[in-house]
Amino acid sequence: MIIALGGDSERELYAAELYRRGLAPRIIMSGCGSAAKQMAMKAAAAGVGEQDIIVENKSGSTYQNALYTKDIVLSRGFKSAIVVTSPYHMRRARLVFERVFRNTGVKLFYCAAKNSGFNADGRCSSKADRQITLREWIKLVYYWFRYW
Repeated sequence: MIIALGGDSERELYAAELYRRGLAPRIIMSGCGSAAKQMAMKAAAAGVGEQDIIVENKSGSTYQNALYTKDIVLSRGFKSAIVVTSPYHMRRARLVFERVFRNTGVKLFYCAAKNSGFNADGRCSSKADRQITLREWIKLVYYWFRYW
């Protein structure tokens, strides 16, 4: 099972690439409302069989992505999942998914989507990279107090 998190458009395209490589038989497109459906349409256009796409459209946060996809993964009997998100979002996504999936027996793997435009080498050389990094750190602190 591949779990593509909503947000940046490169996520569903990279999930589709992993699917085409044969790394998993199904993809969950996890996002808010019509965004998840749009993700599914892009993945189908990129070669994912429509029958292999599951749309989860209730989540409005990374925590809800993990919560709702956990139910899908468990109900379908999958023992592993690949979480696909952007490089800048990976730290928070991993912390949240590990916490939500704890004690489920599901092994999680993580793949950062390519072509995000974010410089993940830690230097934050552009103003946009600095803003993204600051926003992620603020969200990490918020999640720490809210969910842990």
